[in-house]
Amino acid sequence: MDGVNLIYRLKKQVEETQKNVQTFLLNGQVDNYEKYQYMVGQLRAYEAILQEISTLLTNKEPEDNENTGTVIDISSKNKT
Repeated sequence: MDGVNLIYRLKKQVEETQKNVQTFLLNGQVDNYEKYQYMVGQLRAYEAILQEISTLLTNKEPEDNENTGTVIDISSKNKT
């Protein structure tokens, strides 16, 4: 399994877990405020993780081995 497939599988698992927590909250199954706060914190963490995964998958940052500078050829083609 390559790294990209691993990331997609991780993303899917985080989305499923996030959905389960959301369903639990929306169904009113939280019996105290501390659990509610904990679950809201979980949802925020899952959202941050999914955002980071999305950023990695869109490849916004250049790779370390990628040439990002400008090369100017200053040598003269007509040597006399």
